[in-house]
Amino acid sequence: MNASFDDLVTAATVGLSRKPFAVTELDGPAAAVAGVLDTSDPATALLDAAALMTVARRAGYRPEQGIVSSPAAPEEAAPELSPRAERSLRQLGGAQLAPGFAAGDKELLADLLRAAGDAGYVASAPLLPDLLDAAVRTTALRPVVAAVLGVRGRWLAGHRADWQRVVDARPAATVPSDDPEVWRTGTRAERHAYLVALRERDPNEGRQLLAADWARLPADERAALLAALARDLSAGDEEFLDAVLDDRAADVRVIARRLLTRLPRSRFRERATDRATAVLRLERHGQRQSLAVTRPANPDAAAVRDGIDSRLPSPSIGLGAWLLTQLIAAVPVAAWTDLFGLSPGEIVALVVEPRLDAARRLDVHAGWRLAAVSQGSAEWAQALLAAGDPDDGGGRPPAAWPDDQRLAAALPPATRAERAAVLLAGTRLTPGPAAANQAIAEVGGAPIPWPGGLADAVMTILVRAAPLAALPRLPRGLLDQAARGLPATGGRDYAAELTRLADAHPQNWTPLVRKTAETVLLRRAFLEEIR
Repeated sequence: MNASFDDLVTAATVGLSRKPFAVTELDGPAAAVAGVLDTSDPATALLDAAALMTVARRAGYRPEQGIVSSPAAPEEAAPELSPRAERSLRQLGGAQLAPGFAAGDKELLADLLRAAGDAGYVASAPLLPDLLDAAVRTTALRPVVAAVLGVRGRWLAGHRADWQRVVDARPAATVPSDDPEVWRTGTRAERHAYLVALRERDPNEGRQLLAADWARLPADERAALLAALARDLSAGDEEFLDAVLDDRAADVRVIARRLLTRLPRSRFRERATDRATAVLRLERHGQRQSLAVTRPANPDAAAVRDGIDSRLPSPSIGLGAWLLTQLIAAVPVAAWTDLFGLSPGEIVALVVEPRLDAARRLDVHAGWRLAAVSQGSAEWAQALLAAGDPDDGGGRPPAAWPDDQRLAAALPPATRAERAAVLLAGTRLTPGPAAANQAIAEVGGAPIPWPGGLADAVMTILVRAAPLAALPRLPRGLLDQAARGLPATGGRDYAAELTRLADAHPQNWTPLVRKTAETVLLRRAFLEEIR
């Protein structure tokens, strides 16, 4: 065994007579030149060996031979972000593009990267390492960063395992999915993409492939793959979906019920409709129409299998109310218009009997709210929002009463923005905390950048607040969102208006207004570069 530096120290400490060693058998790079040492004097040879090994250690290590460098980065065919666009991106991304980022920066960065990707641009070379690092730290950024990496960015990511995870986060639709081997050996994203593509080519074969492997799949993958059957859903899928109602995973059963609800003549849909119409019926007394409610019985085994649950989501709701809500929520909302011959707006406006029991109306509307949210019905969501039910649903928990924000999420983006603008127009500058939070949440759910009507409504609130020494909750919340929401391009220059507002009304909070104006200007500079 070759002598190490520690061996030399030990020999010098205990004496060469007790621990002799051969100076020609040194460890490390010093071994190659140990032959120059004079071994006639062991003590001198030990000191020379120590000096030789010290120099060798300080000099570093001998490079390995035969190392082949990796291939050069491929040429990038897609247009790259210009230096001006890169500067705007770095300024807007701020600390997000460096270690220790601020959480608020990621939304702005994601907006701009998404816009660049949609315009066909890829990140410039100097940006790539910082973007990849940001996406490693922030999972939400991975899809938008992956979309602007280009071939060179993907090549660079391949040199580090954590960067490669960003590449793997690109949308499944971009993953090659026409090779049958992908189903057996691919990643989850690749398997999902393969199933989606197969469903488009041959829906029956796609379902049969999933059914054949169903028992060996983990629950979360079963849920993701089952949702892919929404493409080209047909009566041929009913038998498999009905069997999935017995799956051991609750999330999987929920998806199966949702798909069965979409099948016009499924047995599941018929069972749900029969149960609901037994407890809710339309009554006509001359020209007057109303809804009569009957207290539901405890669910039988078939109803439990179909998702009717006797376990209460909260002590604030009774068993009868919860069962009634579930029975109504299980029915496709379109079935009610067919059964009653009325529009959604007319149905939700009906009086619920008995009139003295106001909770019954909330139980019924809660079921329709749950159905509108789960089925994504914009028409029913709009009708229920217009009905003006209490936001808290009489104290019901979120599982039994989707609030107005969840309902509004089912609306088309333009309609949701219009609703937010109308809400702002009718809101006082200093409303109560609940009203202020609702207005801020409604605006936060609108599409980014805001349509002109909503942007103008926000500016009106800010103009009204400008003379105030302290910024109330509502305008402060809107100002926090305005940097992303106000249009950066178009006929109205919101950045200039904000600057004039700050100049005309200097307050301790006007630096926030100036910062918002600067952000809008930087967004404009970036967007002009990718036109």
